[in-house]
Amino acid sequence: MMNFLTITILSFLPAILYSGLIYVSLPYKIIDPIKALYYLIGGFLSVGVFIVINQVFPWIGNSHNELFNPLINPLSNLHYKFFIVVGLLEEASKLIAFLILEKNNKTTDKEKPNPLATMFYVSMVSLGFAILENIKYVTSSSDPGYVIALRSVTALVGHLVFGLFMGYWVSFGRLKTRLKNRSIVDLLLYKNSKLKRKVFMFVGLISATILHGIYDLHITLNNSGSLTTIYMLLIICVIGAMWCFRNLFRLDIKQKEINSKERGKTSVRT
Repeated sequence: MMNFLTITILSFLPAILYSGLIYVSLPYKIIDPIKALYYLIGGFLSVGVFIVINQVFPWIGNSHNELFNPLINPLSNLHYKFFIVVGLLEEASKLIAFLILEKNNKTTDKEKPNPLATMFYVSMVSLGFAILENIKYVTSSSDPGYVIALRSVTALVGHLVFGLFMGYWVSFGRLKTRLKNRSIVDLLLYKNSKLKRKVFMFVGLISATILHGIYDLHITLNNSGSLTTIYMLLIICVIGAMWCFRNLFRLDIKQKEINSKERGKTSVRT
């Protein structure tokens, strides 16, 4: 049997490895390693938020059985459980924890973070949640070595990409870019930056919840036979996250060019 210290170290190592791989693949000095560690450790707060939500609203934990009888409507029961009771609450807890940590960090750091950094820091909070979840499952397992190895390449990666997609939309909402489809939504969000931030934060929450729900539901319905499909889903998500980083980088460069031109015009006028 593994002792608690060994389990904790083995839970941290893959998280450090994955975040390190992202760090070295992003533009130099965009990510602050100290802040990354701050959000990773601070991610433990999301577990506390999750516990508080369930304590304040105790009916939530069993609401899927109250709404859908598992014997009569098993699929509806499982969909509600994994998309709402588990997925939505866990991802909402991570988002709340990130906002708390970010607000606390702003008291000592007035510099506006790069959008790629924000996306990365949200994923660090998600990894913090995953580390504690891994420790919980491994300590209660009869085969801790197998469980921690399997979860290191499945659940841990899953939480990471859920956080990356949520972080992408959180960052996107903070940029001054438009949807450029000339819709009422585009005009409304462009004129109201606070509303835009909230809308895309909600989009990020929903996108992470959907991915989380699909992941948990597929594993529950297919058990060990789901591993191949889960690996494929995670690979697709990683590729999608890479595109998100590239798109944010492109939008950020474009925004800086626009801001530079506007400052140039202002200086000429004065």
